[in-house]
Amino acid sequence: MRIDTLFKMGKGALMGNIFARRIPLNVMLSVTNRCPSDCSYCNIPSRKQRELSTKEILKLIDEITDMGAQRLGIWGGEPLVRDDIGEIIDYAKRKGLFVTMDSNGYFFPQKRKLLKNLDHLILAFDGPEEVHDLNRGSGSFKKAISAIEAGKGAIACWTVTVLTKNNLDSIDFILNKAREYGFLTTFQLLHHNDKLSRNHETLLPSFEDYRRVIKKLILEKKNGAPIASSMNYLYHILNWPDYKIINYPYPINNLRCWAGRLYCNVDTDGSVYPCSLLTGNVKALNFLEVGFKKAFDNLQENYCKSCMASCFTEYNYLYSLDIRTISEWLKSII
Repeated sequence: MRIDTLFKMGKGALMGNIFARRIPLNVMLSVTNRCPSDCSYCNIPSRKQRELSTKEILKLIDEITDMGAQRLGIWGGEPLVRDDIGEIIDYAKRKGLFVTMDSNGYFFPQKRKLLKNLDHLILAFDGPEEVHDLNRGSGSFKKAISAIEAGKGAIACWTVTVLTKNNLDSIDFILNKAREYGFLTTFQLLHHNDKLSRNHETLLPSFEDYRRVIKKLILEKKNGAPIASSMNYLYHILNWPDYKIINYPYPINNLRCWAGRLYCNVDTDGSVYPCSLLTGNVKALNFLEVGFKKAFDNLQENYCKSCMASCFTEYNYLYSLDIRTISEWLKSII
C-alpha cells in the first residue's frame, strides 16, 4: 500500500473519531453471485439478482473516489467469472484505489495477466485436500494450490480459512503450506447471515472446540507463525459469548463498529449496506437510483453494535486507531 494511501486512510479515520465525519474509506463490492465452487457453508450462488454492468461499476468507482474512498475490496461469488474483471481493477487503480480481491482461485492461473494491477489477493484455503474439498467442493483443493503456485512471487497473497467442524485440526497443515509458499494466513469463524449462508448449525463446532483452536492460533502467532489475523481480533473471537450468535446489539470488548460510517458494502445489484452481515436485513438504497453519496449518507444506524466477522472486526480496530492492530497490519502489508 502506498504511503499517501495510508496517510489518507489514517486522516479519514482520525476525522471520523474526532469530528464524527462519515467517509467511505473502505468500500467492499460484490461483483457477482456466480461461483463455480460449491462451498458447504455458502448460499451466495443461489441468490437471484441483477448484476452490475461494467459501465455501472466504473461509475460507482468514480462516485466512491469523489467521496474519499481509498480501498476497493472486490468479492462475490467468484469475481474471476467476470470477463471484465481486469478492466475493473485497472480502472480502480487509475483512480488511485488500493484494490484487493477475494477468490477461490479456480480461474486465477488463466487470468493472472489480467490481474497485473491487483494490489492484494485473498485465496480460500481450508486445509488438506480431503478437508478443503469437504468444505468447498470436489477438486477445489487442487485449484487452490494451482492458484497459490501461480501467484507466488507475482502478487501479494494471503489465504482465508473458514473454521468449521471439518478443519479444526488442519491448522498445522495450513501454516506449513504458508511457510512453504511464502504467504500469510487469516482465519474466520462461520459468521454470515441466513441470506448468505447455509448449513450453519451442521458445520458449527462446539463452543469448547472453537475456543481450543483460537487459543492455538494465538499461541502460534506469538511464536512467529505466518498469521496475518491480528492479535486483537483473535482475542475478540476468543472472548465471544456465543458462537451461534453472529452479532450483538451492544459492543463486545468495548470495540466500536464503524460500518456505515467509514466503510460499507455494495451488493451485487448496487444496493448499499453498512456491511455484508446486514445484507437483506436492513433498508438499503441503490446507488444506481439515488447516487452513491445519498445511498451512503442515508445508511441507518446499525441495530447491531458488534460482530465476529474477521474483516469487519479488523476494520473496527484499525478505524478506532488501535496502535497494536495498526502496527501488525503495517508489518503484513508493507
